[in-house]
Amino acid sequence: MPDLSQLPQIVTAIGALGTASFGVVDASKALFFGGVNHIGFGGIKKTVRPLIPGDGKNALSQDKVLATLKANWFNGTDLGSQKSIAKSLIKLNLSPANAAAVADAAGVDSAILLQAATDMAAGKSLVSPQSDIYARFDMIVTAMLDETYQRSDDAYRNWTRTLAAVVAILLAMIAGAALNQQASLHMHVEAWQSAVVGLLATPLAPIAKDLSTALATAVDTLQRVKK
Repeated sequence: MPDLSQLPQIVTAIGALGTASFGVVDASKALFFGGVNHIGFGGIKKTVRPLIPGDGKNALSQDKVLATLKANWFNGTDLGSQKSIAKSLIKLNLSPANAAAVADAAGVDSAILLQAATDMAAGKSLVSPQSDIYARFDMIVTAMLDETYQRSDDAYRNWTRTLAAVVAILLAMIAGAALNQQASLHMHVEAWQSAVVGLLATPLAPIAKDLSTALATAVDTLQRVKK
């Protein structure tokens, strides 16, 4: 059992393991064609695809729109910018040919949105009912994109933390087994101890430095009080 003075060093070491585990997970992006970057994008694709039907006449095709959104997602572009780009591409893709399908996906009046798309394609100004439906369409698309991007971001963060925790546990177990094989080492690392270290690694990684400093200060203070 380590004495109290070793706690800051233990916390720092466990936090370093967590940082290393996040690094291993992040490395999957380069090694496995995007790796963990794929997490969350499926939800975005599912939401956006019905809003950009057709061949993209006078606009980007559906495949190119999704490729653009995927590139932004993989590159970690600010979420606000990603949502703005997605909405702009959806509105740009709106045409008389796909207005009915887009209206069904967004839940607005298809006949009026079709007329609005037709008038916009002809360069005409929208009359009141058309402008109202178009504004409603804009707000609904904004809400849909906000929800899907937030959910996708949460999924990405949660899954990367989970994967990093799994990596940390595996690394700790491997390290424990390696230590146990050293004949000169007068100690034995139990499997549960390795697992606990691995489980603590990822939560401690972001705060390890501050926590170790705080613990060192606390230990020093207690030692001074004892004296």
